[in-house]
Amino acid sequence: MMRRLRSAPPYLFAAALAPMLALAACAPAPEETFEEELPAASAADADTGAGSAIETEFGNTSGAAAPGAEPEATPCDTEALQSLIGEQGSEAVYARATQESGASSYRALGPSDMATMDFRPDRLNIDLDADGRITGFRCG
Repeated sequence: MMRRLRSAPPYLFAAALAPMLALAACAPAPEETFEEELPAASAADADTGAGSAIETEFGNTSGAAAPGAEPEATPCDTEALQSLIGEQGSEAVYARATQESGASSYRALGPSDMATMDFRPDRLNIDLDADGRITGFRCG
């Protein structure tokens, strides 16, 4: 004797169909595609979220120098500061490093210190180890 299989009640189909339709409504339409942004060629081209600050400070936001223009001098130079690596950090050393680099401000950052990710070419970042000794310098 052959056994007949019972079909599922119609309300079960409706209960399964409702969540599938809800999820299908969340899917992007075929014409909505995601375009990946190419990496910035330089820090001036990067989208830092500051938007107008970059535009007003530098004027030329294209990253390319104007034809016939001299390349901009970096307002912060760490080459002259290499002799300070290994010294114990202090306000006097920080002031000296800021002056010698040509930066207008500085921040001393230890290994567990948090820092903002904004790029300021006129700021000197002084990297410190856990004991407070200078391990390096970066502009930005």
